[in-house]
Amino acid sequence: MRQFPSRLGLAVALCLAAGGALAAPSLPRPQPMNAIVQIDAHLGDVADDADFLFRLGMLEGHLMVGHELIAAHQPALALPHFGHPVRELYDDLADYLKQKKFPPFDAQLAQLEAAVAAAPASADTETKYQAAIVTLHKARLIAPEDLRASVPEMIKMCSDVMDAASGEFGESMERGRVTVLVEYHDSRGFLEYVDQEIGDLAKAHPEQSALFDRFRGVLAKAQWIVGELLPAPAPRASVSTYRSFAAEASDLAKEAAAR
Repeated sequence: MRQFPSRLGLAVALCLAAGGALAAPSLPRPQPMNAIVQIDAHLGDVADDADFLFRLGMLEGHLMVGHELIAAHQPALALPHFGHPVRELYDDLADYLKQKKFPPFDAQLAQLEAAVAAAPASADTETKYQAAIVTLHKARLIAPEDLRASVPEMIKMCSDVMDAASGEFGESMERGRVTVLVEYHDSRGFLEYVDQEIGDLAKAHPEQSALFDRFRGVLAKAQWIVGELLPAPAPRASVSTYRSFAAEASDLAKEAAAR
């Protein structure tokens, strides 16, 4: 097994693997899509159960922002989030899925990617997207129940995803301007996943509503930075400000663990 990189290091490696793809102007126009995005990089196998949930969350974040871009009639910007780095992430999940005897779903992801390339706004593509999300949610259940039910562990996972999102935002910047939209959208998608996860946790653990409210407050500040789906070149905040919000989330995770 490869030595697994840190979670923030993983996000940076994903950005480097992208090779600066989609360094687009601030008002991007959809481009023709003639081929499925090809992916070669492999970043290391899942380290443990918590890491599986972290990687699965990032994969879902890619699909979520890709879906949002399709709805905004930006299929060329959406396509990478159904291919690169989705299959990279899946490759790293494969051994864990096999050990847990969960049916492989790489073919399902590839079919979704092909549908996005061929007919992004079709009903068939939407059906394939919703089916893929259902599969991811089923896959999540193979992680131990006590881990998934642990507020400290799940808050930590959410803070790690925010940390990765801050790294992606940093990689979207060149000379203080937002130029690499695929990384910007990675960041946005990861935060959308965290928002969903925190909502689910709050419903399952109403007795800890104060903690979740505080986390939502921090998350909202980060989400505001990537609040524009098609951003202006001038960012809403600096990378260091974004990272400070990720650090606040990490502090909340430490507080939850100490209770």
